[in-house]
Amino acid sequence: MDHGSLTRLRVHETERRLDITLARGGSRYSLDFETWSELDAVMREVADNDEIRVVTLTGEGAAFCAGVDFKAIGESLSMERRKYPSFIRRWAGVADRFERVAQTTIAAINGPAVGAGLEIALACDLRIASERATFCLPQMQMGIVPDVGGTSRLARAVGPALAKDMVLSCRVVEAEEALRAGIVSRVVPHEQLGAEVDALADRVASLPWPAAYFATVAIDVGPHLDPRRAADLEGIADQVMLRHEEVQGRVETFMETKGLKGIEGKGT
Repeated sequence: MDHGSLTRLRVHETERRLDITLARGGSRYSLDFETWSELDAVMREVADNDEIRVVTLTGEGAAFCAGVDFKAIGESLSMERRKYPSFIRRWAGVADRFERVAQTTIAAINGPAVGAGLEIALACDLRIASERATFCLPQMQMGIVPDVGGTSRLARAVGPALAKDMVLSCRVVEAEEALRAGIVSRVVPHEQLGAEVDALADRVASLPWPAAYFATVAIDVGPHLDPRRAADLEGIADQVMLRHEEVQGRVETFMETKGLKGIEGKGT
């Protein structure tokens, strides 16, 4: 697709990486119909492109994403209020794409991640936050349950107790609490967020394809299996990867140049 035709997103593609920036100015990067449609189109393209290994998502400016722009979708809400709105199914599908694509998805949370903005971030494989980031699911203030996968993904990330606390109280969680709880894996000084995400994205993109995908699937699915079946899943993945000459070469190089030297003394 022609990324230059997008009006709500800025998309930059390099050899193995695609960066998406929410760029709907003046709205704290909230999500209207056009934004959802553009995210859907871009992620469909990603799913069909094995040359891309990593996708990053961030907001332009002071916020990551302020959630759904309810004012912008008011007309559709009025038309569909007596039935389950069809656009909610579509939006949930867009969030699912960030979780289901083979590429590793990284949310670079540069500021407030609110409502559906947080729900999309939770669908990403990795979440790195600026110290200025905050997290909130305020939908219950309107009597609305977070409905694009946020309740289940939040519960998987932090456990049901804190998930219920956040959803029912609608309280704002600061970056350090989010790190302790497991909403994000790293918190860095705001001015270092870009460099931190770049370093992680480059490292993941350099891995033999599709090892990162196999690993994330095993991590996502494994806890729902008995340990033996989880180990079988890992073994099947490695049977596939060990057939790659690149992987065989990396194993030989690692053992010759590093082996246990790379981890000796760690944690002791």
